[in-house]
Amino acid sequence: MSTVYVTTYEVIGAHEVAHAHYDAANLAKQAHWKFVDELGGSGYRPSHNGGLRSVFFEQLPPGWRKVGRDGTKLEALPLKSSKTGKALAEQIAALPQAPKPGDLASSYGYNPPHFAIDGGKIYFPTEVQVTFPVARIFLRLPRFAEDGFEPDEAILQAIPESQFMAAIEAHNAEAKRQREGGAA
Repeated sequence: MSTVYVTTYEVIGAHEVAHAHYDAANLAKQAHWKFVDELGGSGYRPSHNGGLRSVFFEQLPPGWRKVGRDGTKLEALPLKSSKTGKALAEQIAALPQAPKPGDLASSYGYNPPHFAIDGGKIYFPTEVQVTFPVARIFLRLPRFAEDGFEPDEAILQAIPESQFMAAIEAHNAEAKRQREGGAA
């Protein structure tokens, strides 16, 4: 494989694909939070595959084993050596998984490997959605010369990194202004 370079694209067409991606991610998160709330948990850590990895508790309930701590909260996984823990692990496995950025990129025709390695660095597809001052969706894709990806320019427009960063900065400034109760 040759040198990897990251290209940023703005999604300018076929927004329904991105909205379906975000809707699926939100439904998965809602299912995860519902599960955590039913357990009496105070939060959860997502897994790398878009699922639920562990649950945070104030007090460790039966069927769980402590794997860490975040301040006063205990991070726990199901204790699979118990009947309760096995049932909990099965419930977690049955929860929906949030789609990954690579899934969204694939929806737009990106088909190289899900990651690229160059000089000991690993690159993954990423996506960023900003809502202020205008809603915009960006995909940052690891590219290399022979990857064969030819984006549909009516859907994905390559943009300079400076334009991407300006959109992030404008979003953050507006979000800060709204949080602090600034005037419109």
